Amino acid sequence: MKTTAFTQILQESPEKALFFEYQSGQYVRTDYHITEIKNVTFDTVDCGGIRNQWSEVHVQLWENEIPEPEHAVDTSKALKIFDVVNRVRETFPDSEIKFEYGNSRFPTAVLPVHQIKDTGNALIVQLVPDQTTCKAKDRATTPEEKASACCAPVSEKPKRSISLVSAEDANTCTPGSGCC
Repeated sequence: MKTTAFTQILQESPEKALFFEYQSGQYVRTDYHITEIKNVTFDTVDCGGIRNQWSEVHVQLWENEIPEPEHAVDTSKALKIFDVVNRVRETFPDSEIKFEYGNSRFPTAVLPVHQIKDTGNALIVQLVPDQTTCKAKDRATTPEEKASACCAPVSEKPKRSISLVSAEDANTCTPGSGCC
């Protein structure tokens, strides 16, 4: 989901509760904070030797160690945070938006949006874990290209020769004798 699409949904749903489901049935606590909105630029070279460049927006969600029952972020408050950030520097509008979250039971991860459910009085942003991929294989168009695109299997392992040395010879090792 692009950042502009996400903020537009927030604008169309003023003052609705805003919840994040980071795994099926597992939710970020309702007293979370939005602590950072990051513009992230990637400049990579994949195993096929191709340069890849893209940008994303990462929104960091944080839970205070001490629960704050009086604190809640609704859609309007989230938009205000985006406004504060955009006054300092523009958030990449056409980049994918992802949410950074972790707690003591879930390792910190950057999670893309799967979908947003509107329950009438709340929006539930369902997040899904990203999978790693091989861009060289992703670019391939045939099974043969996919097979050779990345880290193709080695056809044969090199053979090693091992020679055993008697205990007597072990004490009389000389250069070139093959004992060491």
